[in-house]
Amino acid sequence: MRRNRIILLILWIASVVAISFYGGPVSYGLFITLTAIPVVSLVYIVFVILGFRIYQKLDGRHLISGRTSDFYFTLQNESFIPFAGIRVVFYSSFSSISGLDDSTEYEITPHNGIKKQTNLICRYRGEYEVGIKKIVVQDYLRLFSVSYRNREPMRVTVRPDIITLNALHTDDRVLSNTKDARINMTEPDVLSREYVPGDEVRRIHWRSTAAMGKLMTRESIGERQQGIGVIMSPNRISSHEEDYLPVENKMLEAVIALVLFYVGQNTPASFYGKLGGANEHEVSDMRRFDDFYAMVSDHMFDERSDSGEFYEEILHGGSVFDKKEVFLVTHTLGEAETRLSDELIKTGRAVTIYVITKQEAGTVQIPDVRGCNTVFVPSDALLTEVM
Repeated sequence: MRRNRIILLILWIASVVAISFYGGPVSYGLFITLTAIPVVSLVYIVFVILGFRIYQKLDGRHLISGRTSDFYFTLQNESFIPFAGIRVVFYSSFSSISGLDDSTEYEITPHNGIKKQTNLICRYRGEYEVGIKKIVVQDYLRLFSVSYRNREPMRVTVRPDIITLNALHTDDRVLSNTKDARINMTEPDVLSREYVPGDEVRRIHWRSTAAMGKLMTRESIGERQQGIGVIMSPNRISSHEEDYLPVENKMLEAVIALVLFYVGQNTPASFYGKLGGANEHEVSDMRRFDDFYAMVSDHMFDERSDSGEFYEEILHGGSVFDKKEVFLVTHTLGEAETRLSDELIKTGRAVTIYVITKQEAGTVQIPDVRGCNTVFVPSDALLTEVM
């Protein structure tokens, strides 16, 4: 394009020189023609912009991250002149189009269109724009190029993928940590948890109360400890989509995979997250899993949420102490997460923390939480390989 402009400029200067030294109809004709060429090229681009239309369609508005969906689009020429040198640029930050790239140029005859069918893959859960992002128009002589955004972008809602785990790699380590935690208790044969209003006063464990500085109550062997708990950090790490979308997508996939794994083994799972105004949501069997999945898919993280306060609400509620294992899915491992795991481990709960991050494996140092199994999960990792 730059070369063509230079050539045109040289010819135009030559025509001016010819007029100055020789004159005549040929010199003037060449000068007028060369002067009119860029004007005609710009008028052509205006005609293309006014007469060009885009039509896009997807099979369904709700998509699943990482899965292929059929994508259709039509480039339509509603003008009376042929279009050439038209390129379409696709959104590529969070989605990809198979079989097509931004370098493809299209030629469209008057009142006709080009129809394309291809596949679209959305990488992350969330709501964002996909498909054609902008159009690049060039004139026939490739002197000018004008790009403009698609006036009717396609916005979709993408749900997290459902990952089926055949086994948990952390199971043996979790059980080992739980055994060690119980051995290290002051009274190995007595399990205790924080006192919850409604507990019998005669079951208060005074030695643990003195050690902990708060009321603790005894747990009997017959007390229910059959289910597992899954806690998810509610706060958003950033206001930039490119930062938080990959992490939030992997956090939700991990939560869904854990719940599905245990419910599939007839083990009730309780999810602790800010959904629908409640903190605890129990999934006792597969019949309730679909509702749980739909609810989690619509979950919105919030930068203003305080994870520490959220964890305190869970501990104060007391039901988490009824679980034999507790999993924490978070993007940060700080003081609030350490305190939560400490409180759970003190009462004999097996705790695993999954730390989701955009950083690559080996580039981040995960603090070691005593008695707790901590697992680093890159946001681009396969859950079947790391969980």
